[in-house]
Amino acid sequence: MLENIQILVSQIIVMFLLMAAGYICYRLKYLNNEGAGQLSLILTRVVAPCVVIDSFQREFDPALGMTLLAAAGCAVLAMGLSIVVSHILFRADGPHKNYGDKRMCVVFTNCGFMALPLLDALYGSYGLFLGSAFIAVNNVLLWSYGVAQLCPDMSRAQKIRNAVINPGTVSLAIGLVFFLTPLNLPQIPATCVSYLASLNTPVAMIILGAFLAQCDLRACFRDQQVYFVTALRLLILPLITLVIFLLLPLDSVLRNTMLISAAAPVAMACSMFGQVYGTDYLFSTRAVAVSTILSAVTIPGLIALSGLLGG
Repeated sequence: MLENIQILVSQIIVMFLLMAAGYICYRLKYLNNEGAGQLSLILTRVVAPCVVIDSFQREFDPALGMTLLAAAGCAVLAMGLSIVVSHILFRADGPHKNYGDKRMCVVFTNCGFMALPLLDALYGSYGLFLGSAFIAVNNVLLWSYGVAQLCPDMSRAQKIRNAVINPGTVSLAIGLVFFLTPLNLPQIPATCVSYLASLNTPVAMIILGAFLAQCDLRACFRDQQVYFVTALRLLILPLITLVIFLLLPLDSVLRNTMLISAAAPVAMACSMFGQVYGTDYLFSTRAVAVSTILSAVTIPGLIALSGLLGG
């Protein structure tokens, strides 16, 4: 357990140094808002799908398939819990005018940008393989439930189309074809996919650094509602999720993989989607900034607690 914590802390330090590089690049005007947006597009549309596809380049094993299904079930459980809690605390008829944005911040985690590099450091391609299940569930809910919170007038057909056809689900479908059949990518395209997948950590952290450089961190830390949402996202919900996971027959790797994904900071998509649909995206931006910084402490603490309680 101690070794895993050391790996986790070391990886978080590396990630924050990469974020610092992105922060400096933005401040020195080597990277501007448009460039960061283009990098985000490349990351979500090209690099992240390659991470998923690359992690599925393995021989099919029925036991491994059942573990993947269990991972998907854990993701549904964790995110379902977040949805229930967010609806109880942030009611549509309550005092919170930006209830949709707050629900988004509570429900959706940065399971791609932040969780995948940590899973890669701890468990290699196996961790990425299991983490892809959480990303798939996250993406389906983001494009259906998430969009419904920010744009209740969108047609049901559009919500269904968004939930089914998005980079996360498409890459998962492609990966499953290679995992469930004897088919494999030929060596040259497989190498290309692997190279693109290796860009995930540095590019994601540089984008996050540029993102933080655009925030007034003093204002972020003065917002009491941001603290409340961050506490839900980083501590309260992950702790409840951990208790539930400990009651289930999960091995430590699966439990920790799902816990890291469920305990990741607020998803950047919350502010991006809020800006697109004209909601209070500045609140989401502050929540992303504060939760990303504080997650450097909360994630290792939760993994340590998981090891102490569950072995």
